[in-house]
Amino acid sequence: MSRAKVIPADVRLAAKRGFVRTATQALSSVIPLGAVAIPTTGDALLGIGLAAGGAIVSAALAGIASALSIVSKGVPEEYQASKA
Repeated sequence: MSRAKVIPADVRLAAKRGFVRTATQALSSVIPLGAVAIPTTGDALLGIGLAAGGAIVSAALAGIASALSIVSKGVPEEYQASKA
């Protein structure tokens, strides 16, 4: 018995790509914030922990939002293969 997929394979692949792309962009934008937060706190380890935790959580949430957007709206044009 064949099981039908709820989300087509091309949409799943685009959602994964969107997650990775958005999460890495979010991480790259948080790195300068971590560099500022570390020296301004009294406890350096606390500053490092807060910066790392905030970066990971915000990147994951941004990636999830991107993936869910792609699943709900469909594959964006820039993710579709060009047909030349």
